[in-house]
Amino acid sequence: MDGIQLENGYTRIANAILEALAKWQFSDYEIRVIWVILRKTYGYKKKEDWISLSQFVSATNIQRPHVCRALRMLKEQRIITKGGTRYRP
Repeated sequence: MDGIQLENGYTRIANAILEALAKWQFSDYEIRVIWVILRKTYGYKKKEDWISLSQFVSATNIQRPHVCRALRMLKEQRIITKGGTRYRP
């Protein structure tokens, strides 16, 4: 991890989000999925984005069914919102 510096890039995340996440009990898979969501949204200065399952699998090395379950659990807990497909009419 040598050479990791802010000058090489960083993700700005509101303190309130970090503080709320620190208080919540997440499974290992759920927190890894959350990190991907934060990177794909706030990391690119977006408030929301369409993230494919293959992107989650690639970024986390979690098998697809487990990613789906983690996303479902996060949605049920109202941690994330999920809707639509990439292609909208």
